[in-house]
Amino acid sequence: MPVTDAGIRAAILDLLALRKPLATICPSEAARALEADDWRPLMPRVRAVALSMAREGVVEIRQRGRTVAPVEPLRGPIRLGRTGIDTVGHPTTPDGRYFVVRGRLWRASNPHLPPEVREALIRQLMDARRALRGTRPEAERRAAREQVDQAKRALGERGPVWWDDGAPDFNRRLVENTPYRDWFSQLRHPAFGPSTQAICSANDAVS
Repeated sequence: MPVTDAGIRAAILDLLALRKPLATICPSEAARALEADDWRPLMPRVRAVALSMAREGVVEIRQRGRTVAPVEPLRGPIRLGRTGIDTVGHPTTPDGRYFVVRGRLWRASNPHLPPEVREALIRQLMDARRALRGTRPEAERRAAREQVDQAKRALGERGPVWWDDGAPDFNRRLVENTPYRDWFSQLRHPAFGPSTQAICSANDAVS
């Protein structure tokens, strides 16, 4: 099946959705997800679609950790990230185990997975999510949902926790009801610690 611009766009968004809010992706990851065996010829189109998305304000283009204007010609390696609007207020806990969305903790994927394993699981998850789009027989949708669940469990975002120090799982719990309460309170009140914006800027500098 030919790769379309819409497919490239969906691949970029799916890959970003799997990462921590402040993380970035390389355009080659989207190309590999779409054409694992022959991804290099797809790179100019991926960069073009990413540029168009940046102009729409859907993603940000970054070079050396800084956001750059989506203008042509765009030379050198680039990375893609969520826009500032999306990332502000979604900090990662100091131990890297969760990120916060609307005051609720969401478990991050296992950072210790080998790159090739992570890439395979991401492709599996993207395929399953694409299978859930549009009108499909219920049996196919059920199978796709099961595939999503399997991939997320393998990534460590669901099921048993990926850390081994005995700490409990607070996935999907309100931050205020967990031991991360004081840490999150400091983010919301700059007088008591660094602001969320400062943390976002610091993370962008090393993304």
